[in-house]
Amino acid sequence: MIRYRVFVLSLALAAGGPFAAWGQGGRRGAPGGQAAVPQQTGGPTAGRGRGAAPEGAGGSTEFYNFDPSASSGQPIPDTPPAETHLKIAAGGQSLAYTARAGYLPLRNATTGQTEAHLFYTSYTRDGVNDAAGRPVVFFLGGAPGVAAAWQEFGGLGPKRLKRGEIVGTDNPDTLLTAADLVFVNPVGTAFSRPDQPSKASAFWNTATDTASLAEFVRSYLRKYDRRGSPVFLAGEDHGTGRAAGVAAYLDEHQVPVRGVALLSTTQSADALAGDTQFLTLMPSFTMAAWKHKKLTPELNAMSAEQIAGQARQFASREYLHALYKGDRMTAEERTKVINDLSRLTGLSKSFVVANNLRVPLDRFSSELLREQHGGLSPSDSRVTGFVPTPAGGGRGGGRGFAFVAAPPIDFNLSSLAPGFLTAYEGYLRNELAYKGNSDGIYYLMSGGVGAFTSTGSDETSLTQAFARNPQLRLFVGVNYFDLNSPFYATEYTLAHLNVSPEVRAHNISVSHFEAGAMPYLDDQAAPKLQRALASFISDAVSSRR
Repeated sequence: MIRYRVFVLSLALAAGGPFAAWGQGGRRGAPGGQAAVPQQTGGPTAGRGRGAAPEGAGGSTEFYNFDPSASSGQPIPDTPPAETHLKIAAGGQSLAYTARAGYLPLRNATTGQTEAHLFYTSYTRDGVNDAAGRPVVFFLGGAPGVAAAWQEFGGLGPKRLKRGEIVGTDNPDTLLTAADLVFVNPVGTAFSRPDQPSKASAFWNTATDTASLAEFVRSYLRKYDRRGSPVFLAGEDHGTGRAAGVAAYLDEHQVPVRGVALLSTTQSADALAGDTQFLTLMPSFTMAAWKHKKLTPELNAMSAEQIAGQARQFASREYLHALYKGDRMTAEERTKVINDLSRLTGLSKSFVVANNLRVPLDRFSSELLREQHGGLSPSDSRVTGFVPTPAGGGRGGGRGFAFVAAPPIDFNLSSLAPGFLTAYEGYLRNELAYKGNSDGIYYLMSGGVGAFTSTGSDETSLTQAFARNPQLRLFVGVNYFDLNSPFYATEYTLAHLNVSPEVRAHNISVSHFEAGAMPYLDDQAAPKLQRALASFISDAVSSRR
């Protein structure tokens, strides 16, 4: 839970776009520890899209964002998906597979009418003895408005686009070696659309989002005779609650799910409440300062695991004690915690004091490299960029002009964005031979989803899924440098899951990566992630035999 294209990133991020929360867990920067509810930047408001003509003007000038106020939309035909047969080199062998790209209709159970068409790509390994029983993993995208292309073309599908490249290459770390893969796009992402524009907003809430994706899974299993296949679901960033919710929904509707994989997990509301938010965030500050060599030589020389352990120990003991005591601390206790917090974050003692021992994410990100005019990327604190000194508008200090702060920039996303969508659409059209939607817009991160209403919580969805299916397996990927999903907050959330002792002891596996969001994009983390997921799938399948 973490999606780039050739688009205006700063605007999407300023609106809470691709990294806004799906359930009522939370994201850093959301007020009061509550979930950030995605709002389309300048998007549909009260039924009118960005650029819509003023009331009574008699027309819309919308050319990019999806407009649910439109009277009709381009019909989506029920045609077979494009099918190609390809080979790549992976795992030291030649891997032959069948790729499909197209639509699966969602039909109303009562009327039989289609209400939406979900666009998907799938990869099925050829030459498997028990093809119908082979595991299949459904990737459900990220936060509302984010397509599944990131998991597919970013690092887990058979072809991968690496940083700086313009075409995808064979992916030796593809998960296709362990399971068949389906990348499904919720309504409003990729080419997925409602059949009637006016019904679009009905899909932009937790309940319908969950139900529509669960129906896709059920329909896919039926269409391709995969009812006997072990089913796995994967969610990322603030879409991880979606995967847990779909698992509970499917089990309730007699479709068993073998396992759920979560990447960059949304934190529970408790992990972001009160002083706990500073406890769970502080170890990520340590990791960022360690990576940028802002700690003492002794700490800088430690490994990632060692320094993370130091940070956890301080947060759970001395720092917790200090925040609990507050003004009841003795002078000696206060001096010690100030010194230790400064030592483990790379921040000056005066800065720690000025923030009353509670440093928010935005202040840390701008302070750590302030002397170099540098700022940290929320999605990957290893990546930095130049932050101009604030100044008034115009020459001479901007007399007569009010200064407006620029929207935050994620330098990591900005460096990854150029070319991704162009390369992916080229791959889709050429290698996968998909010829539909020739004039349509592929919504990769924004533009296709308006305001999204989030209800429930991710940890509650997981709890309910485990209660319904005690055999369910859970994989959680934890990334040390993802400030949007701090690793200690994820660990806190997992430690407070309301599950049985048996489930906690045997059904949950956690892997840590020296990466930011989307570890599959990282050349060092990608092989480790593939091995961890492949092992998770194998163990989950064998445990039920």
